[in-house]
Amino acid sequence: MSKRKLKKGPIITLIAIILIVILITILVNLYKYYTSLEYKLGKVGYNEKEVSEIIKLDKKYIDYALNNDYDKYLISLAGQKYLIWKKYDSYVSYIKKKYKSGQIDFENVVSTVNAKTNYDAYTHTNLTDMNKGYAILVNKYYSLPDKYAPDDVVVMTNLYAYPNNSIRKDVYDAFKEMAKAAKEENITLIVNSSYRTYESQKRIYSEYEDKKGKAYADSVAARPNFSEHQTGLALDIFTPGAGMNNFENTDAFKWLINNSYKYGFILRYPKDKENLTGYSYESWHYRYLGKDLAKKVFDSGLTFDEYYAYYLDK
Repeated sequence: MSKRKLKKGPIITLIAIILIVILITILVNLYKYYTSLEYKLGKVGYNEKEVSEIIKLDKKYIDYALNNDYDKYLISLAGQKYLIWKKYDSYVSYIKKKYKSGQIDFENVVSTVNAKTNYDAYTHTNLTDMNKGYAILVNKYYSLPDKYAPDDVVVMTNLYAYPNNSIRKDVYDAFKEMAKAAKEENITLIVNSSYRTYESQKRIYSEYEDKKGKAYADSVAARPNFSEHQTGLALDIFTPGAGMNNFENTDAFKWLINNSYKYGFILRYPKDKENLTGYSYESWHYRYLGKDLAKKVFDSGLTFDEYYAYYLDK
């Protein structure tokens, strides 16, 4: 049997096709590689581990990483629950100012910048948004209109407050409901301080300032137009026989901590949050927000300053 000669033409064509396919595959893969997020992020300066973290993030973080210089804070900041993207540059600026060395507390960075306490008190102030009703924020960075006075203030009876106290009607109704509920559990609540006019707040602040200086006055009292008491939404609540030094040790305080939000009130200046609220811990100072919002703030575990920044400051 004679051997048949293989034709070279078809073989060469087949080999050429295979080579072309291989070349195209290589080119496609090269194109994919050089246009991939991994490559582009690597060119910016992120290492393999950082790249793997960044590509899991929201698009705005990826775009930021691609279009800016290498940022060693990006991944840690992006992992913070209450990060507000429009404040990103402020977070970085605060880190560079505050943390010259050592471990960075990124949660504290976000909380501080959100609450604006990365600035000195009474600097970078804004007029609070009065359209927010009971949710208005008034502190050392958000002020009331000059000499603001609510028009629905009513006098509190001696059954619920010490003499010469008044408050906005809705707040009074909510407090009476709360006081009655507490009484059913043998807890007596009584108001020691409530609405203050611009003039009375000015007098209180000036007395502290005259005695111990401005720094001390700012730590324990608000300047006029920056006071929650001037809003008519704040109450200093005690129980008979207790004062500022021992109220937190009473059953009344324990009851308020667990129940005040049900009636629209929150503890406004919690312990160990002075860096966010701007005030020393006040176990007696409660702010009315309305029942729905008070529950949300309570459940969040945030100070009102933080909650406002993240959820309400739109």
